[in-house]
Formats: sequence, structure tokens, C-alpha cells
Amino acid sequence: MRRPEGQLRSAVRKGSMSVKPDRTAENGRRRFLALAGLGTGVTLATAAAWQWHRPQRPRSEPDGRYRSLTLAWPAPDTDLVMIVARERGFFANYSLDVTTKPVTTGNQAILALGQDSVVGAAAPALSWLPALYGGKPARLVAGLSAGTYRLLVRSRSGVAKLENLVGKTIAVADEDAADRRFFSVLLRRKGISPASVQWKAVQAGQIAEKIASGELDGVVAHDFFAWRLLSESNGGLNELAGSTTGHYAERINRVLGLDDSFLTDDPEGAIALALAFRDAGRWIEKHREEAATLLASHLPQMGEDIVAAMLAHEPKPLHLIGHWLRDQIAQYADELKLIELLPDSLNSGEFAHSVCRNVLHL
Repeated sequence: MRRPEGQLRSAVRKGSMSVKPDRTAENGRRRFLALAGLGTGVTLATAAAWQWHRPQRPRSEPDGRYRSLTLAWPAPDTDLVMIVARERGFFANYSLDVTTKPVTTGNQAILALGQDSVVGAAAPALSWLPALYGGKPARLVAGLSAGTYRLLVRSRSGVAKLENLVGKTIAVADEDAADRRFFSVLLRRKGISPASVQWKAVQAGQIAEKIASGELDGVVAHDFFAWRLLSESNGGLNELAGSTTGHYAERINRVLGLDDSFLTDDPEGAIALALAFRDAGRWIEKHREEAATLLASHLPQMGEDIVAAMLAHEPKPLHLIGHWLRDQIAQYADELKLIELLPDSLNSGEFAHSVCRNVLHL
């Protein structure tokens, strides 16, 4: 008999789950990730179908009641999804008054969840899953956007492929950031130990100077900071690899997680949040030029032309819920096994099912 979802999730978080993994499926998926390097585990046709999930008649409907909610959010004033949800009235459409608790990283957002009335947090999937496995009482309810990770290297560093990174010094703004985890997975697929790269924590304001002086060989970062470094380098930086093209452009990155207590006490509020972000994502997809103008008003240091160019070189808007989200979370779990942030014995599919909640189709 299959273990009830609640018991499974509890066991997973305590690290004591004794579910017998499906070795054939797990090993097949692991070989695919480690050797093929595609990371999606699906056909292109299926991946294309993942780009947008648009439930026409959700079984769960918002109740229209006014709510004042607080979400922990990395850099909310420059995050396009949050800006659109707030300034284009999608929160108001669902009677939501959303206050953000600004943080710097996804890890900080996850830590803030459940404290000081924070009911939800936005963070990369690569940050969420180790925290959820470790017992963070939350569920993932919606994928918000694709990733914009970029590995930038000095043009004269001699780094022409990932294999050349061995022994090089690469800056990270936060040593535990999802940026580093993403590129550690790419290295592991190439048979390269991420430890063979000299990752160096450097304050964001010092990175450009240290790269120009030769003290650093490159940097891993995400937009808008990564795009600004690249566009202002005057040819001094090249983009070696990233998540903005190929199969990773069809993968969700930023995910909304909600506190377990909030989900239990106010499931209708969770529905309202999921729908507001879904509608914001749809608006971004249909209004790319207007979205660039709106975001540029929050990034005066870049200018509208640069912001428009950045968005043109980023993945299309993504918003995933339900089994679309669970499937991609399972893939991320497999990738975190490659860099030993989740145990190899963990059944990724069951783990993903235990930490995701489809609030629109209860």
C-alpha cells in the first residue's frame, strides 16, 4: 500500500524515509542527466507543452475575501513578476494586499518563511529542495519564472569550455547561492568535480574591478546583475554557459512556496496567490515590450534599451503548477543528487510529490 502523502513528506524531511526506490526509473534518469546532459527527461514536444500551463476552469476558486499577506522575496523592487503582479493590479483582482519582506538571496527568503507573519517565499528550486528535505514546513505551489544563470569569463582567461575551469578562480556573490549549484551540476555532468574550481565569495560591487585586474577569471551570477556585467564589460567578458538557452530555458527556476500553517488555515488565500501570479505571468508573455518599459522604470542604472535587450536574451515566461511543476521538481532533485545535496537513495518522484501542492485542483 502506498504511504499517505502526509506521512511520506514527514519521513522525507526527517531523512528517515525507507521507501524502496524504483531503481530502473531512478538509474535511467540519473544516467540521462549525467551523460546526456539534457536535464529535462522528456521529449521536446512534452517540454514545449510545459512552457505554459493554463487551466481554463480551475476546480478551486478564490472566495473574494480581502487579505493582507507578507511574502519573503529576493529584490522585489526589481523582480518583473512581482512588479507586474502589483502594478498591473493582479493582486487587487483577487483582493490581495501583498507586502514583501525584501531579502538578498533565495536561502534568506526560505529562512524568513513562517517568521514575522511571512506566509510565502520565492526562491530557486535548487535552494528550496535541500531546505524542504531538511524539514522546512512548506509546500511548493507554483513555478514563477525560468532561470537566468550566466557564467561569464574574462575574454583573455583562456577558458573556452567548462573543462578549462579547473583551477580557475570564479566569483560568486553568495557561496551557497543557486547560481553556484547550477553550474556545479553542469560541471558534474562533464565528469568534473565542482571542488576543482576555486569559488570565491566576492561582494557584488567589487566583482567587475577584480575581473578587470585579473584577480578573478570569471563570475557566476543571474540577471539583472549578470547582464549588466556583460553589457558594461566592453568585450572584456564572454558568456561561457548558462540557463537561458536550450533545455534549461524550458525549466522553471524561481518557485513560490507557502508555509504549511497558512495552507492549512487559509487554502483560499493560497488559491488567490497562485491565480494572481499565474495572471501576471500571462500578462508578461503577451506584453513583452510593455514589460521591458515597466522593468526599466525600476532599473534606472541600466536604461530601457539595455533592459529590453536583456529580456530578449532571457527565456520566455514560465508558470507551472500541478504535475508539470512536480515533474520538474523531481528532475531538480536528481540534479542535486549529482552534487550530493540530496541522498542518492531518495526517490525523486515521491519526494517531489510530497513537497508540492496543487492548490488549484485540490
